[in-house]
Order: sequence, then structure tokens, then C-alpha cells
Amino acid sequence: MSVSYRFVIVVALFITCLITANIIIAKQIIILGLILPAGIIIFPLSYIIGDILTEVYGYQQAKRVIWLGFACNLVAVTAIWIGSLLPSAPVFEAQAAYDRILGNTPRFLLASFLAYLATY
Repeated sequence: MSVSYRFVIVVALFITCLITANIIIAKQIIILGLILPAGIIIFPLSYIIGDILTEVYGYQQAKRVIWLGFACNLVAVTAIWIGSLLPSAPVFEAQAAYDRILGNTPRFLLASFLAYLATY
């Protein structure tokens, strides 16, 4: 089975958008007076790329890529979680900040997963 270079690029962009959105969502931003999670700046791009995948490569391929994206996101979230559990080096004084910023990534993964299921 031959995989096109363009397909690989689209898949990489989709997965990058998905993972990035679930990491930066911890920050709150203000746009037009509305307080929103920072993930809103990139998460919609994953929908657009998902639509491109469906239109160009078909529903089955898009579905596979979406599941791959969530699997990759799970790997990232698991690594972040394990990182929070491991003992900090004596020179690392930011454990509380690490936990505060990245500690909610499992919830964010679940929320984005449910949002995707609700729209597909």
C-alpha cells in the first residue's frame, strides 16, 4: 500500500493540532470580551483538517486518522501524567506549576474525545 506524501502531511497536521489544543487549553484567554480556553485557537483547525481528510481520502481513512490522533493524544497525556508522578530533581522548583498547568490534561483529552464523538 502506497501512502502519499500529502496524506502524511495532513495526518501529521491533524494530530499536532489535536495534541496541541489539549495542552494549551489550560490557559484562559480573552477574545472580544469573552473568556475562552486557548485551545480554541487551534482546535477548530483539527475539524477543518478532518473534513479535508474525509473529502479527499474518504470516511474510512479519516476515521482511522481520528482514532490515531486520539491514541497519540493518549500517549502524550500518559507521559505528562507519569511525569507529574515521578519525583522532582532538587533543582526543579516548579512542580506545583507543572501540576497546575498540565495536571488537567487527562480531563481535556476526555472532553475533546467526547466532543469529537458528538460531532461525528
